[in-house]
Parts: sequence; C-alpha cells; structure tokens
Amino acid sequence: MRARMTAADFGVDPSTATDPEQYVMLLRRVRDQSGLAYREIARRAQRNGDVLPASTLATMLGRSTLPRRDLVSALLRACDVPDDRASAWLAVWGRLAAARAATTPPSRERPSGRPGHSPVGPVARVTGPSGPVAAPDTDGGGPTSHTQRSAALRLIPAGGGIGSAGREPGRAAASGGGGRDRTVLRGLPSPAVSEPLPEQGGSGAPVPYQLPPAPPLMTGRSAEVGRLLAATQADAAVCLLEGAGGVGKSALALHVAHRIVGRYGGGCLYADLRGATDGVAAADPADVLGRFLRALGVPTVPASLDEASALLRTWTAGRGVLVVLDNAASAAQVRPLLASGPGCATIVTSRWVLADLDTTARIRVDPLSDDAALDLLTGLTGAHRVQAEPAAATTVVRRCGGLPLALRIVGARAAARPDASLTGLAERMDDEGLRLDVLEVGDLSVRASLHLGYQVFGDARQGERRQAARLFRLAALPDWTHLTPYGCAALADLPVAAAERALDALTDAHLIESAGGGRYRFHDIVRLYARERALAVDDPHHREAALGRLTAWLLAVTVRAARLLYSDERFGIDEPTGPTRPGPPLCDTTDAWAWFEREHTNLLLVARQQAAAGRTLTGVRDLALVAAKFLDYAGHIAEQQQFGHLAAAAASRCGDRSGEAAGLNIVAVALLRQGRLEQAIPILERCLVVQRALGDRSREAAILNNLGNALRDSGDLTGALHHLQSALAIRRQLGHRHKEGSVLDNLALVYQRLGDHSRAIACHEAGRAIADGGTDPLREAQALVNFAETLHACGDHREAIARATESLEICRRYEHRRGIGLALQMLGNAHAGLGHRAVARRHWREALDRLDGLDPQACDRLRAALAPDTTP
Repeated sequence: MRARMTAADFGVDPSTATDPEQYVMLLRRVRDQSGLAYREIARRAQRNGDVLPASTLATMLGRSTLPRRDLVSALLRACDVPDDRASAWLAVWGRLAAARAATTPPSRERPSGRPGHSPVGPVARVTGPSGPVAAPDTDGGGPTSHTQRSAALRLIPAGGGIGSAGREPGRAAASGGGGRDRTVLRGLPSPAVSEPLPEQGGSGAPVPYQLPPAPPLMTGRSAEVGRLLAATQADAAVCLLEGAGGVGKSALALHVAHRIVGRYGGGCLYADLRGATDGVAAADPADVLGRFLRALGVPTVPASLDEASALLRTWTAGRGVLVVLDNAASAAQVRPLLASGPGCATIVTSRWVLADLDTTARIRVDPLSDDAALDLLTGLTGAHRVQAEPAAATTVVRRCGGLPLALRIVGARAAARPDASLTGLAERMDDEGLRLDVLEVGDLSVRASLHLGYQVFGDARQGERRQAARLFRLAALPDWTHLTPYGCAALADLPVAAAERALDALTDAHLIESAGGGRYRFHDIVRLYARERALAVDDPHHREAALGRLTAWLLAVTVRAARLLYSDERFGIDEPTGPTRPGPPLCDTTDAWAWFEREHTNLLLVARQQAAAGRTLTGVRDLALVAAKFLDYAGHIAEQQQFGHLAAAAASRCGDRSGEAAGLNIVAVALLRQGRLEQAIPILERCLVVQRALGDRSREAAILNNLGNALRDSGDLTGALHHLQSALAIRRQLGHRHKEGSVLDNLALVYQRLGDHSRAIACHEAGRAIADGGTDPLREAQALVNFAETLHACGDHREAIARATESLEICRRYEHRRGIGLALQMLGNAHAGLGHRAVARRHWREALDRLDGLDPQACDRLRAALAPDTTP
C-alpha cells in the first residue's frame, strides 16, 4: 500500500507569495496535497496542543486576507511540515504582515450599513506578549452576564477562539522566527461579543449570487417547472426534487432558480452537498454554513453547528434569500442549512427520498418521455443529423431510457464527431454489453453516476445494506419485467420481510422504482449496471442457483394458482418438489386469476431465459404446460404460442416425446385463435400420431378435441364431428367427467352449423350440467356464450341475451377481459336480432375495446358490424 505523501514532497514555495491572497492560495495547496480533510487537520491540531477548528480552517482558507500567525503555524504542524520549512512560511508571513501594517491607518470607522461586531461595554486595551489585545472592561461599564460569557452561546471570531473540545481561547503567537510559540495570555476574561441583526438595504452588505450557470437546454419538464415555480411562492418554502441519478434534478433546480432569483433581494446561496460525488465525502454542514455566512458578510463564524445554523436563519430572515442545496445525502445534512424567513425559499435535490425531511413540496423527477428525449437529442446534436437518420435517432433515444445525463453524453459524442453517423452509435448502444461504455465521455459517466448510489449499499458495513446490495445484483439477473418481495425472497434465499426491507431501501435510493401493488421495476440502464455488478461480484454458481430457485418458485405458485382455477386438472405433470417457499396469498379463484394476469409475462420471460441457457428444462416444460390454459382463456395468443414452443423444445432436450407433442398442441391452439388453420391442422395431426403411438390417452383426447374445432372452422363438419365424438368417448373411458363438458360444448357448435338445433341445445345443456359443478367458472362462462350463440341462431334472441348476461357477470367478477368482450359481442348480436340497433352498437363498441389485441377473429367481425358507424 502506497504511503500518504509527506510534506517534504509537496514542493510548495512560500517565497513566491507577493500578497496575502497568493499566500493563502499556497496554504490551500499544502492542505490539498496533504490529502487531509478539515476535520482531520482539526484533530491533529488538537493533539499538537493547537487550536484550529475545522470551521476556522475553512474560513481561513476561503479568504484572501492574511490569516493569523498562530493559525498558520497550527496548519503547518498538522500537515507534518518540517520545522525548517515552517520557519520559511512564518518568515514570509512576517514580511506580508509588516507590509500590511505600513499601509493600514491606526484606526478606521466601520463602513456605514455593514453588519459586524458590536462589543458589549467599553473595551480596554491590554498589552500581551504579541501586542495589544482587546478585552472587555470589568469595572461595571457594561453587562457581562453568565449568558454572555457562555461558550455555548458566544460567537467565536473567524480567526479562532474555542477549540473543538470547547477549551477557552488564549493562545497567541510570539514574534520569533520558526519556534513553536504557544505563549498563553492568562487572566483575561472570555470575550463576549454579539452579532447585530443585518441592516436592510445597507450598501456595504454583500449580496451573494452563487448559482452555477443554468443548463442551456431544458425540454420536457414543463409540468415539473410549473410545480416548482408555484411551490417556491410559499413563505419559507422547502422544495425537494428527488429522482434517480442522471435524471436531471440539478438541471431542473438551476433552471428554475435562475428564473426566480430576481425575487430575492438578499441574493442566492448555492452548495453542492456531494451526496452523489464519487470518492468524495458528503459535505459537512458546518463547512457549508461557514461559506454561506461569509458570503452574507458575517464577520465571525460560530464554532457550534446549532449556533451557526441559527445565525444563518437570523441573517437571511429579513433579506429574502434563495438557497439551492444540490445533491443532498441526508435530511440531517440539509436541516441546518435551511433558511426559514418569510421571504426565503430553499430548493433541495437528492437521489434519496429523504422521507424525514419536512418539506412544503416534493417533486419526483422521472425520465423524459420519448418525444422530449428526442427534442433534447435534437438540440444537442443538431436538427439536420436527427432528420438525416431518424431511425437511428429513435434507437439512441430509446436506449438512453429518457435519462438526460445519457442524452448529454450521446450529444457530446456526436458533437465531437460531426462526420460520424448516428447509425453507428445506435448499433453500439443496441449491444447491451457496450451500452454503458458508450455512455461515458470525459468526466460524464452513467456508470459512475449509478455506482454512487450502489456503493452506499455495496460498501456498507451494516448487514441489511449489504443484503440490499446483493438483492440489487441478483434481481437484475432474471429477464422479468417486475420484481415482487416474494419472488426476490426466493431468488436471494431470504425471508420475505427481509426482501421487502431491501426493496424499500433500494427504492429510497432510486435504484429501483415502485410500480404499485407491491411490485417494483428496474430502469433498463440501471438493470445493465446491476447485472454488470453481479457478474463482477457474485460467483457463477451462486447466480445460477438463484435463477434456479426463482424458476422453481414460479412453477410452484403457478401450479397452486392453476389448481384453484381448474381444480380437477392435472396438466400431465408431476407435483413440484423442493423446499416450500412463501408465495402471495391465493385464497380463491379471483386471487388466482389476478395472479396470472400480473405474472404471465414474467413467467414467459424467465422460462425463455432458462431454456436459452439450458437450465431447469423440466421446470420450463411444466411451467408452459400449466400456464397455457390461462393464456388461452385470457386471449394472450402470442405468449401462448411462445410458451408452446418453449415446452416442445425443453421436452425434446429432455427426451420427452409426449411432452414435446403436448407443447406443439399448445402452439396449434394459438394458431387456431389467429385463424391460421392451414398451419394448425398439420401440427395437430402429427401430434395425434405421436400420442397414439405412445399410448397417452389423455393427451390424445385433448388433441382430438382441438382438431375437431379446427376442422369445424375449416368447414369440414363431418370430420369435426368424428374427432369430437372420439374425444368424448376417450374422456368418458378415463372418467374425466370435468373435461366432457368442453367436448359437448364443441359438439353443440358443430350440430348448430349442421342445422340440427335440437341436438345442439341438448349438447349445450348436458355440458352446462357438468360446468355447473363450479370447478372451472371461466369454462362455464365460455360455454354460456356458446349456448347463447346457438340460441341466437335458432332465433331465440331473448334467451340468448339471458345466457350472455350470465356469462358477462362471471367474467366481470374475475376481470376476465376476453370473456367480457365475447359476452358483450354476443349481447350485441342478440339485440341486433331483436332490432335494437343502438343497443347492439353500444355493446359491439365496448366489446371491440375489450378484445382489441386479444382475439383477432372476433375483432374482424366486430369491425364489420360497426362499419356503417365508423366509416366516414
């Protein structure tokens, strides 16, 4: 490990200083090159017997006037400057002090209107070893109460006074050369001084204007700007802008601050609190207070944080000051810096929620919309480049995820290479392995910005924070769209309560975001960073085990939900084995249906990811076979088809021919829902051959049922009747009574098309008698709609309305969107049969809204029915 640089290596030559300002600049260089923080220097000074509080040191190095000699000596000693070099520093100090004395008149009147010290009582001149010293008169000329003498309340002159341990002042430097002079003035009472209130309108009082430049471009933030402008109108407003790193909080704060700063006659104070600065500790509020007070013209800075904070409030109360606190690390850091006067306002930005900070307004800053992000990219790169390559610009915007920091970096890259195409940049950003590398230029880096938030957890000593860091990494590994505490508990092998606490902590740090309903999500770029950390930190076996636990847990909950919905269905899989992990509360069919609606996309994405990696293939197959029925009912046709392919591929790799055919059967049903009969029928015929060869009678009956439906829709009613009757016979032989109902329902539709309405109604009623058992309410709802279709075909429109209404009630209870749409479509058809055209059109329009994206064939029929109304 490399040792810290010593003073002998600094190479700072004090003799080059020709005035106090240059002298202080060289002292700052000594402090900077020592690598010591202000508080560490203060601690070293105390050990050396010197008095040099951190706030005094900050004041001393922040001014351009010559500091006191004893303070210079204390700083040099704390920084390990050898005696001979310290002597050189003090010799230069003597030269500059003599030059100052030669040009300074013996006494000066204080400039009118400038606030400053007001000694209490007459002041006597006491001669000490270093010259005259001012001391209060103790002969009763002025009050010197205990309160005025109290170290807790007394103001300490900026040059020094009470040390960090609360010792009384009284050290003065002798006039010798390089010695360690620490002559003590004895017998002097403590100075009792007080600050007068700031004078209003005094020409000598400085009016600070510390705002950094406003961002040159501000797009897509009109709502946030409006809210912040309105919020700052309140007296003593404290407005917090919170959001993830790189989302543009600081830019928004500066944009608004520059617009409103004219309201504040006392000027504007600004501080970067360094709550998001890599490798640098967060700013000490005491140091920030010192800078603020000096900027306001306060000639002395209290040693106590509480006292300094109270003095800031005093000096800003009547002036009307705007305070901007950027990159806050905590509420405790912010509180002492708040201006509370009626004409004041404070704007705070933080990537932390700061729930314990009392605010008058909290404004969440989210990523930009795609349109606003494109506008920002256009402003950064030039309209001609965006117009020349619109597709590439759209890709770049999408890959930046609405983060202004990312867009600024892309804009800087493009500006540096005006001859380069946006297409090349877009192609590199499309590569997830390169995207974070592309989003770095100069000192701007999305990766570094994200690391600041993560390292609070990753580098923490506390067990819970390190647990949150591990969960942050592992939760980025699955290809899921949303995280849940239950899923994360399975993934990271944690108790659910611990996973919830970790997710809440990560949300407070804006590393993940709440999606409502106990669900969370990653920003795409944050996920890339989290995966990068997982690959760097976590063992490959641990990562694989985590994904295996999640897949097993998803399968177990999926089977449990499916058992509630279809209590008699076995799905042709073995019961899940392995440790039982807690899942969400699923008490009834409503809970089960809602769980499938929330999680079906996650099920597909995780299954696809595991299948691509060749992991947990049996689990992938079973997950697909169980989820397929829900996907078919709900109308998620594309996912149903993808799950079928995954099941077939996983079963094939496991050597399971029956499972492979079952997976292809799922694919064929999805094709039937799309009206692609010419593709579905050959697949079903091949699957039928396989299942018959293997002797899997249950799956043979399922394929016969689906093949009968396909032939019916293709117009081969004879073939359809034959296959459906065969399916019915097998299910009766196997005793699968709960499955007879669906076959009878399908047979009824064939008889209906054959014109045999009496037999069709008989089949519907027999199937409904089975469905009335309540084991599959959504199947019952579908059977009721089919029954209504047959009644409508028979001309019994009122009975058709009754059956369709029953179906609608069931589907609304389960929020079954596709079922609701089909029932409404049937109601429209029946009302049209009665001549109720307006009612029919109302039902059709609502049905189209429900079915859009779920049932292409039904939507085509609805659009045809509505064509007279929708065609201009």
